[in-house]
Amino acid sequence: MKRDIEATKVNNFLLYLLIGVVPLIVIPIDGTLETARTKLLALLCISLVFLCLSIGRRDQITFLEDTLENRFLAGYFILVLLSLFFSLNPQISILGSRYRHDGFLAFITYCFAYLIARNAKNIEKLFFPIVSVTSVLIALYAVLQFYELDPVPLELYALEWVGVSFATMGNPNFLGSYLVLSIPIPIYLYFYKGKKSGLLAYAILFLALLTTRTRGSWIGAFLALVSFLALHHYRSGFTRTQWKKVLMVFLTSIGILVLFVFTSGNIFASRFLSIFTDFFSIIREEETAYLGGSSRVYIWGKVMELIRMRPFFGFGLDTMYLAMEMYFRGQITSDFGKYKNWDKAHNEYLNVAVSSGVFSLLAYLGFLFFALKKGMRNLKKHEAYVPLLAAIIGYLTQAFFNIQVVMVYYIFFVYLGIVTSETAIMEEKKPVSLPEKHLI
Repeated sequence: MKRDIEATKVNNFLLYLLIGVVPLIVIPIDGTLETARTKLLALLCISLVFLCLSIGRRDQITFLEDTLENRFLAGYFILVLLSLFFSLNPQISILGSRYRHDGFLAFITYCFAYLIARNAKNIEKLFFPIVSVTSVLIALYAVLQFYELDPVPLELYALEWVGVSFATMGNPNFLGSYLVLSIPIPIYLYFYKGKKSGLLAYAILFLALLTTRTRGSWIGAFLALVSFLALHHYRSGFTRTQWKKVLMVFLTSIGILVLFVFTSGNIFASRFLSIFTDFFSIIREEETAYLGGSSRVYIWGKVMELIRMRPFFGFGLDTMYLAMEMYFRGQITSDFGKYKNWDKAHNEYLNVAVSSGVFSLLAYLGFLFFALKKGMRNLKKHEAYVPLLAAIIGYLTQAFFNIQVVMVYYIFFVYLGIVTSETAIMEEKKPVSLPEKHLI
């Protein structure tokens, strides 16, 4: 029994490190603040500890249960492994590119993050406050950057972003992805636990999201909030008190939006309206439609061509930039007047297909489908599944416009691990109904 408790404490501690400490890690290397490599090293250390724990406590730690979602994840893992043998550069596919570090080594840490979350036990009381505190710290950092109050000299960053925030993620798009996963968490504390600090935390996160100026993340966050309401309604419906809290969240959002508009000029209006102008430009098939979504439409077209060239095992993890230069250098130079080498598909689903093949993408989608199905089945057990599922839906939405990165993707896998776990969030105890004569 004591060994069982020790194993649980260690595993839960590893989970809290994943969601509470790793997102904050930014360490200077050779005079530049490293966001990806340092987080990858932390993930590798945590994964190694979990591996040792699972070997030493095989009776308490389940490595991979025989469930549908795990079968698809195992199939996805095998197909990614096989793709290494067909990679344009196996070394890059294993270790990751010098800039992204998103190779097979990183992929292993994502899977370990998922397994750690699945083996967690009774984390509801600590998980949500830890995520909220960490995300608020990162959000405050982002807001300071946007308003040019950053305490860190700009030359210490790998990329000198101006007029946008990126915090400890190194890129406004990646920060946006992180915030999409984080925003439903403090709302849970306010909505279900009555914590007013949760509403304040949400306000800070929402402001930080606006400062990223990333339209895909805005759309993802909006879908996450809508999903939160829909999931709650599906689970139990709304009371009058809960509708008041919904109104408070809405009014807080409007207040933060007004504050942002007044302190940032027309940034929000121009970025928000560009969502619709880009969309209608594509619908009308205008000459400049390929530039829509910051050239994403153009990139997707080239990625689709690459997928058709190698549909079975792709070009290898983190090697798309090699394939783009190999096949499209002349055309890209002609279209843009200079060569632009995109190293990711700017769509996670296309990126999986171009990296490890179409069958790999199908396995990944199967994993996501059955993980969400398991999460929906668990939804009736505890209200804590509402924000987690909402965050996952928001992330999957923004993934149509963004890329998976070491700084964020492991957190997404943690959420998937929790919603598919039978132990991470214990079933709520139903209040005992007393006979009417005992009620006062």
